[in-house]
Amino acid sequence: YSSAASDVYKRQTKISGDMAEVGVYKGGSAKIILEADKTKHLHLFDTFEGLPELQDIDRSQFQKGQYGAGMYEVADYLCTYPNIALYSGIFPASAGPIEEKKFSFVHLDVDLYQSTKEALEFFYPRMTVGGVIVSHDYLVTPGATKAVTEFMADKPEPVIELSWRQCAIVKSSG
Repeated sequence: YSSAASDVYKRQTKISGDMAEVGVYKGGSAKIILEADKTKHLHLFDTFEGLPELQDIDRSQFQKGQYGAGMYEVADYLCTYPNIALYSGIFPASAGPIEEKKFSFVHLDVDLYQSTKEALEFFYPRMTVGGVIVSHDYLVTPGATKAVTEFMADKPEPVIELSWRQCAIVKSSG
């Protein structure tokens, strides 16, 4: 991960709200997020079976089931961090326990158009002012790029391109 992304993780510590990641894989980025702020709660969402059904825009780069990692493997890897919760299933269907929460930081590493779009639809209205959404695959996967571009078209915030494939959206109003 780039130093720009690390700076984003650290800056969100001054903003109220929980943190979330959709697309956990083996937990590597979750660990980086937790190291940036060990006091906030981190909600981790994944199918833990790999990528779900693919749409046409995503089929050239990915396969159903790609990036599968077991939930218990991830839980074991992150077991020293007390403020985590893992949720298995397709997001946002698995998001029931957090529907009433506000967020200071959300990391999307879902690769796909539909997954990126649905995660943005869920989290954007739940972000606190100054909260940050990072889309990991924005610069390299057509589905993620299209979903972010479409979703943000009528929003006041700019999409900020970061190094190493990512973009950030900083929520400007409630």
